[in-house]
Amino acid sequence: MPSRYEFAPPLPPEAQAPRPLGQHHPHSESHVPLQQHMSHDATSSHTNARMVHQSQHPTQWPPHAAVHPSLGQWQPQGPPPSWNGAAAVEHQQPPPPPPPQAPAQPNILDEPLTLQVPAHSAMTAPPIPPNPEKDALLRQLAQTLASMRRRSRQQNESSMAGLKAQRMAMQDAAPALQSEMSQLTQLSNLLVSNTHILHEALHKADGVIEGSKNHPAPDVDNLLVAPTVVSNQLYTLVAEERALGDAIFMLGRAVERGRISPAVFAKMTRSLAREWYLKKALVNKIGVGMGISLA
Repeated sequence: MPSRYEFAPPLPPEAQAPRPLGQHHPHSESHVPLQQHMSHDATSSHTNARMVHQSQHPTQWPPHAAVHPSLGQWQPQGPPPSWNGAAAVEHQQPPPPPPPQAPAQPNILDEPLTLQVPAHSAMTAPPIPPNPEKDALLRQLAQTLASMRRRSRQQNESSMAGLKAQRMAMQDAAPALQSEMSQLTQLSNLLVSNTHILHEALHKADGVIEGSKNHPAPDVDNLLVAPTVVSNQLYTLVAEERALGDAIFMLGRAVERGRISPAVFAKMTRSLAREWYLKKALVNKIGVGMGISLA
């Protein structure tokens, strides 16, 4: 909307009415230059004061003018100014330029998630300046790592001799371990077969025991059987010898109690003693032949 100060106000009705032709007012003509000069000075001073007042108070109206909403145009108040429109337009200064509008702020919520980065940029980034603290830390870290590496290498070299000796000993013991493993494998197979045979024998023995419960009890003499004939003869001679000794002992007890007479005791003891001696001599002979010492 243009400001009301951009154009000069209209002249009063007296100045706008055309004068009749043929009339001459010498008094008025004599005063026109002075009045125009005064109007020109007043217009310049009034225009300057009005521009200063507008820059300081842009919303206030000057005291000599008012805008009537019903009429919709500017109407002067107070005494009408006596200047010409041409002089006001001549001395009018251009309006100040409008202030530049600030660019609209972008809405971050409406922007896409992916950042649009140009693929090729004509400008190259400046080189990163060196950081002395970072260089010092890197140098210290390198020195620390180098010292740790030297210490670990010395420890490894010191333990290398013992490890080599252990390696040689393990390589030398490997064939012996292989042979022992093969022997243990054979022994394990033998034990497995013997265990299988033993289980079968125990199963058979359990069957024999279960079946022998229904058989009559065997004679002890039939159970004690020697593996050879000579051994069986030895068993028999030893049993007869012990029986003869018991018989002589019982005869002595009988004569002591008066069961038999002394003559019968002497006769029977002499015959039993002779037979006992022969049995004992034969037992000693068989024992020497079999390698058995019978003391």
